[in-house]
Amino acid sequence: MAPASRILESPNPPGAEPGALFFETERLIVRRYRADDAPALAAAANYTQVSDWMSDRFPSPYTADAALEFFARHEKALHPTHPTHAAVLIKPNTADNPSSEPRMIGGLGADVMEDILYRTWNLGYFLTPSAWGKGYATEAVGGFVRWLFATWPLLNRIEGEAYGHNVASQRVLEKSGLKREGVRRGAAEKQGVLVDLIMFGIVRADLQEQSR
Repeated sequence: MAPASRILESPNPPGAEPGALFFETERLIVRRYRADDAPALAAAANYTQVSDWMSDRFPSPYTADAALEFFARHEKALHPTHPTHAAVLIKPNTADNPSSEPRMIGGLGADVMEDILYRTWNLGYFLTPSAWGKGYATEAVGGFVRWLFATWPLLNRIEGEAYGHNVASQRVLEKSGLKREGVRRGAAEKQGVLVDLIMFGIVRADLQEQSR
């Protein structure tokens, strides 16, 4: 028998309002976007080094108007508290951000799946090139995975994927606790070339095993 509701609820959901905090790590703040984030998001995302690793729905060039369209699209999420998108910011007064204000370096989110897959969410993320190679991606994605499982008790699986030639992103997913599960050979066409998609996943039992 199908469950009465296939919308995952949380006993302690994050706020639905713009700017609501999701979680913090040692160096990062992860929160919902605000409308005034559009210029900073465009500045972080407007690199071919970023769009080359994303799906083609990721705008290139990435303008402030594109950022606002992105915000508007995700305001129509299945459930207002679901973490479909968030800003990743470096905390202020640090070596990489001497400013007194947090600095945006990228974004992440979870696509909420439906029907029989409603207890599975799909990860997406990017960082601006100047933040690469410093452990920020693993810190953000790993923190996000743990926070998602802690916040939504019925969430059972989180999955992600990376192009076969994007070894750095594969390492981020593995360091964040996801296991390599398989290859979708020639599944995607990017820039006119067929490429493999490497599939990764983690289920709640994996996280419990890792914490022992």
